[in-house]
Amino acid sequence: MNDIYLIYGSNYSLIKREIEKITKGYDDVVKYDLSVCKVDELLDDASCISMFATKKVLIGENALFLTTNINNINHNLDYLMNYINDENHSNIIVLTVVNEKLDERKKIVKLIKQKAKVINKETIEDNNLVNFVINEFESSGYKIDYKTANYFIDYVGKNVDILLSEIEKMIIYKENDKNILVQDINDITSKGFKDNIFDLTDGIMKKDYKKVYECYNDLITIGEEPIKIISLLANQFLLMYQVKLLSYSSRNNNEIAEILNVHPYRVKLAMQTNYLTDELSDILKKLHALDFDIKSGKVNKMIGLENFLLHL
Repeated sequence: MNDIYLIYGSNYSLIKREIEKITKGYDDVVKYDLSVCKVDELLDDASCISMFATKKVLIGENALFLTTNINNINHNLDYLMNYINDENHSNIIVLTVVNEKLDERKKIVKLIKQKAKVINKETIEDNNLVNFVINEFESSGYKIDYKTANYFIDYVGKNVDILLSEIEKMIIYKENDKNILVQDINDITSKGFKDNIFDLTDGIMKKDYKKVYECYNDLITIGEEPIKIISLLANQFLLMYQVKLLSYSSRNNNEIAEILNVHPYRVKLAMQTNYLTDELSDILKKLHALDFDIKSGKVNKMIGLENFLLHL
């Protein structure tokens, strides 16, 4: 069994699931945020015997020193390299970083790839999402057909974090009947959330900032996660951007809806936006950067979303 792991990729939920697989069965699990504390602290802890007299698992999240990202923490990487080379470990270390690539030029990265178990959770492309959803349900003993899985994605959105969260919710909801139907998807999604996110998007499209502020407050009040709001906003802005581009080719709403595989009414709403194509492109880039910064621990999720809405 490996004593040192490195898990990286652009999706936090997939990384989290790998952590859960590794930590399953262990009572002593300790987390360190390596964007605010030194790896030295984790290594000192790893050198101590668990109070449960068994191996403990030490998770070092946000190991940004393994990437090209600027890292302001002065980690003792010689200490880490010596620990890895020792190979006589009492405990398990799991380093994680939300990033698509590692900095292959760094000695520490080369050593980890040579000595540790490295798990790369690659981005799931949009055209593979349906199979991903089907497989997730099937791995838990549930059934969902291709058409219903496609509807599930259209209904929930393409963000993998949210998809996994909604799949878990559905699994609990359908515990006694493991066949997922369209009606189940309609039933389990919060109507209040759908209405509020629709109003929030509508307010943004029309640049009605009073409405944006009110809808945002409503969403936070009912306990919705900022990361979920960001994902759904990104989906809406992407649709607006695609509709704008396709409208320049003299296609009508029905033709655009067919190309994008969405309902014509969504195309009609997207056409009403006051944003220019360049503005939409810029907003999408900002949402992507915000999503990454939150998941990598650089930005507080609530403050990040509020700043984004304030600067629309």
